[in-house]
Amino acid sequence: MDLKHFIIPNELTFPLMAIGLLKSFDPNLNQYLFPNFLNSLIGGVAGYIIIWMIIFIYKRLRNKEGMGLGDAKLLSAIGFWFGWISIPFILFFSSFIALVLAIPSLINKSKNLSSQIPFGPYLILGCILYLLLLEKIILYLS
Repeated sequence: MDLKHFIIPNELTFPLMAIGLLKSFDPNLNQYLFPNFLNSLIGGVAGYIIIWMIIFIYKRLRNKEGMGLGDAKLLSAIGFWFGWISIPFILFFSSFIALVLAIPSLINKSKNLSSQIPFGPYLILGCILYLLLLEKIILYLS
């Protein structure tokens, strides 16, 4: 990720999408962590469409860009890896973490509501949190 220019390169997201979808064909993977083909496909498509809709609606309402498609592709890759069930959790917690970390900058006025904040790192943090909590749940159930 290029945090200076807020770019998530396609060279990162496209292979992650492909590997995430291909791994769904392996029956030996942990089924709690890695979904089957259909759940993986739905997750990848849903991840992309949700961010795309946010971008589209924001552009219609504010007449300016709010996010980039790199975020959509990254959430799509996460959806391919962990299925559609992970998308709401990761989206909620990544947004929550971004908000909590942005509030001090807004309060001390080093940033304003129009400042750009890269969302990709927060999607990654949301995904890590999802994996950590899922691991705890799997250990609890077994």
